[in-house]
Amino acid sequence: MKKFLTGSTLLFGLLSFQAHADYVPQQQSTSALAAQYAHMNVADLQKAAKAGQPAAQFYLATHYQSGKTLPRDLKQAFTWYKAAADQGISSAQLNVGRMYADGLGTSKNETLARQYFEKAASHGDNRASFNLAVMEEQKKNYMGAYQWYELSTRDGMLDNKVINMSESKKTALAANLTPEQIRTARDRADKWIQAQ
Repeated sequence: MKKFLTGSTLLFGLLSFQAHADYVPQQQSTSALAAQYAHMNVADLQKAAKAGQPAAQFYLATHYQSGKTLPRDLKQAFTWYKAAADQGISSAQLNVGRMYADGLGTSKNETLARQYFEKAASHGDNRASFNLAVMEEQKKNYMGAYQWYELSTRDGMLDNKVINMSESKKTALAANLTPEQIRTARDRADKWIQAQ
């Protein structure tokens, strides 16, 4: 399912991304379970989500967000994404970050958006690193932006489209940074990865 959000200067000033991230299980043993929830009927999915199954919570959120099988309800989507995010589902963490950043289904909160993006980035989601870079660039913190763009080219769950965009952004930012600032930003990226 591909839905695009538009109009957000924080996250999507130059780009459009999927409105939600696809669920990527972090362990092979959960792959079959995640696939089961992806194709489960809504009533059973709601029951599993209420029982605390994070993959079910994630997929229930996607149903509320899309409005195809349930009435579109961004507050419910946010609630279920957050439940899954708080159980460590990185795709849900990315979505919660986006929803906080844009005020979709919840109040706009840049601090919480950043926290959830950082959680997703710590799991190697380069889309989250890219969003953090955009936030820093908008604050004119070019070294911070370069650091996060650098991370988005190296994180574990690599989206090639994001890598290409990040490489272009790093090239553009390099015009505003000294070689020493670029080295410092790369060193910070290295340290961030090592800390994770």
